[in-house]
Amino acid sequence: MRNHKFRHSASFFLIPFLFLAGCQTSPQHAQGDEGPLFRRGVISTDGVQLTFKPCYVRKTESITDHSGRLATRFKRTGEPSVYAEMSGDRIVPGEPWQVYSVHLMGGNQFTCHYELQGNEYRAAGDRPVWVADVREETINVQIYDQLSHLVFPRGEPVNLGNGLEWDSTIRAEGLRRSLNLKLLRQPCRDRYGIDYEYSAEMSVLGRSFTGCAREGNLDLRTLPGLYSSELSETADISRFISMDLTSEYEVILTQDYRNDQPLIVQKGTWKRLSSDKIIVHLTEIDGRNENEVMVFKRNKAGGLVLQGFSPTYGHDGLRFERAGPDRTFRK
Repeated sequence: MRNHKFRHSASFFLIPFLFLAGCQTSPQHAQGDEGPLFRRGVISTDGVQLTFKPCYVRKTESITDHSGRLATRFKRTGEPSVYAEMSGDRIVPGEPWQVYSVHLMGGNQFTCHYELQGNEYRAAGDRPVWVADVREETINVQIYDQLSHLVFPRGEPVNLGNGLEWDSTIRAEGLRRSLNLKLLRQPCRDRYGIDYEYSAEMSVLGRSFTGCAREGNLDLRTLPGLYSSELSETADISRFISMDLTSEYEVILTQDYRNDQPLIVQKGTWKRLSSDKIIVHLTEIDGRNENEVMVFKRNKAGGLVLQGFSPTYGHDGLRFERAGPDRTFRK
């Protein structure tokens, strides 16, 4: 997956409502460990305070919105809650999470399930209905009133300062087809009331199209984080297990038998195998070398389920629930 200085997200999901979902840029400070944390979930308000329930996490937390966009949205719509995609600062002990950029507003808790796997960006519009998916090697364009589906080779975009622009050509049915696609940092609202941070402009087949745009691959962007599991060994003995997947592809797995003994700490690396599977390679246990490989499948609830047999956990005996963000952003 390529990295660009311009990043975004928006929300049309299917036809016509399920096309997009939010727009994300890299706001505020530096990059890497010092950069902002991207999070998505449902924001609720009681008219004074804002609470946030991250996608696939049970507990809620307080947030502070420095952008002012959430308050404006609630005032305009009168909604008690709304799905949102946001970027913010590190969590400070005892303080709410600080939100500085809101990239998408609209939808509900079910919007968490639309992750646009394999799409680096998605742009879409509804007059007429069209979708452009920017993937790793191609840009896939669908225009529904013409039943057109064109696949263009994807090259590096031109950075416009306020967005990205792609130009591409193919030969289809003996004719030369050209595509121009721009994703611009301009507020955009679709007919369903979804607010995006970016707009889209497309020219293809001699026609011009406008709409909203978003960044996809939401599963990858929110995969790093803290996961937890509780295993019952016997009626009297239980084991609490936590697994940290960092954005630097490191993994820390701890086991607590709750018997006043030190935690068992395993370390290693992880990587993605497919759209819904990751492999964890543990190379250290309590400071000693080890070699254990585990494959996990991501379920519809955002958790991780061990696949196959493990000498430690048996057959599919380990199921993690998502518990929080990347350790970089936890105190």
